[in-house]
Amino acid sequence: MSYLISVIVPCYNQAHFLDETLNSILNQSYTNWECIIVNDGSPDDTENVAKKWTNKDHRFQYISKENGGLSSARNSGLEVAKGDFIQFLDSDDLLSSDKFQKSIDAVEKDGAEVVITNFIRFKKNLNQLKKAFCKLEEQTFTYESILLQWDRRFSIPIHCGLFKRETIGSVRFNEKLKAKEDWFFWIQTFKSNPKVSFINENMAQYRMHNKGMTKNNALMEENLKKAYLLIYNSLDDNHKEKFFERLMHELEHSKQEFKKFKDNVFYRKIFYKLKKLF
Repeated sequence: MSYLISVIVPCYNQAHFLDETLNSILNQSYTNWECIIVNDGSPDDTENVAKKWTNKDHRFQYISKENGGLSSARNSGLEVAKGDFIQFLDSDDLLSSDKFQKSIDAVEKDGAEVVITNFIRFKKNLNQLKKAFCKLEEQTFTYESILLQWDRRFSIPIHCGLFKRETIGSVRFNEKLKAKEDWFFWIQTFKSNPKVSFINENMAQYRMHNKGMTKNNALMEENLKKAYLLIYNSLDDNHKEKFFERLMHELEHSKQEFKKFKDNVFYRKIFYKLKKLF
C-alpha cells in the first residue's frame, strides 16, 4: 500500500531558510507526499518563495493566514491535510532524503502508528554538525515517560516523528502556548498508547540559530507555567499525583539552583513561577 504523507511546514519570517527546507522534502526517495506550506502572516518574502515551489511541483500547496503563532499555523495545516500520515517540519529544519521511505517501511513491517527517528543539530549547514541535546531511546517513548521525564531526561523534536493521522485524531496544538506546545501535543497523542517504531538514525536535522524560540528565555519562562497548568488539568487523578511529584522535584531543584545562581535572573524567575503554582 502506498500511504500518503502530509508534510506541514509553518512559516513565520524565515523565508531565507525555506528553500533549503522544502528542498529536503523534494529530495525524498519516497514520492507519495503532499507539502502544505502555511504562511502565518509573515511580512518577509515567504509568500514569493512558497509560490515558487507550488509552481515547481504540484505536491506543494500554499496557505496564507493572519498571524496566530506556531500552534495555529500547524493546526491550519492539519485541517486541510489529506494524508494517512502526518509529518511536521518547521521552516528552518531539514529531513534526510530517506526519512519517509524508512518510516513507511517501519509502518508496513511493524504496524507502527508513530515512527520516531533520531536527530542531529547543525548551524549554518550540514557541514557544521553538533551532537543532539539528548539521547533518544525506544524505552522512553511511553505516555508516562513523556509526561514525567520530558526536559529532564529527553525531549523529542517534532520533526523526528511521523504520526498516523488516526492516532492524532482530534488532538491539536494548544494555541494558548507559544512554547512547550510540542510537549503538550506529544502527551495528548500518547494517551492512546500508540504502537511506536524507533529508527536510531539521524534523519531529522535541527537548526541552531540565535533567533530560535528555545533561545528566547523570556518566551520560555512565560509559557512554562501555562504548560504546567494545562498538562496538570488534563490528567487523571493518578497521573496528577505523579506530575505533582515531578513539579515538587523541580521546585527543590530550582531552590538549589537559586542558591547557586542567586544573581542569575533566569533561575530567579523560574523559582518564583514554580513556587506560585502550589
